[in-house]
Amino acid sequence: MSELTITVDAATGVVLLEAPDRVPQRVRDDLTRLLGPGEESGCARPLRRLPPPLVEDKDVAAHLCVRTAGYAHNSLTDGPGRRTSVLLSGCTLACAGCWVPHLHAPAAGALVPVEVLADTLLDAAHERDGVSILGGEPFQQPGGLLGLVQALRARGCRHILAYSGYTYERLRWIATQQPAISAVLDEIEMLVDGPYVEALAGGAGPWTGSGNQRVIDLVATRRRGVVVHWRDGHRWSRWRSTGAGGYASPT
Repeated sequence: MSELTITVDAATGVVLLEAPDRVPQRVRDDLTRLLGPGEESGCARPLRRLPPPLVEDKDVAAHLCVRTAGYAHNSLTDGPGRRTSVLLSGCTLACAGCWVPHLHAPAAGALVPVEVLADTLLDAAHERDGVSILGGEPFQQPGGLLGLVQALRARGCRHILAYSGYTYERLRWIATQQPAISAVLDEIEMLVDGPYVEALAGGAGPWTGSGNQRVIDLVATRRRGVVVHWRDGHRWSRWRSTGAGGYASPT
């Protein structure tokens, strides 16, 4: 019997079905009758995306900024626990089959000072276990990305995860020319790395889009000097999520 994973989010009233493409159509039809029509959700595609904070041109000119296409609270698909997720714009990798191509354009979204964005993401009205930074390709804005990470830390954010279409090893190589990338990797707790490979989508695991992508425990990686995957049983059960994608419907 194939496994069916359904998560009910008591905080938001949303029902999440993991990997709906692997669920028999009759089951999806039954859920639609019970709950109403669903929407696709997953990394970089939140159900309810909020627009970038509005800032004046003079503030953009005077401060370190990052280009963002928006953000979302209460994500259960972008990393361990409940996350606030921010979408950074621009990506030259353009993986075939990417489901957020609207984030590829370098001018998508808006420039926002990292201090303003950090305040917005850490809005005390929303609970979170950490912040996830997605794209686009966040590491193609290395200076702004580092500034955002530092601003989040200064405000007490204790868990930061970043996504990248580059592998960890490739990022370390690029960092020899762009030290801000190394500084980010030395600061954050987790990295989901590697390009999206459409042919491997069926092998996706928690928080990944295709089977080649890795969830890397950067704290352990820095300590041991080798890449350590996020596999620890205690933390896995504590942070169990809905996987790479889902079908969500309000209850």
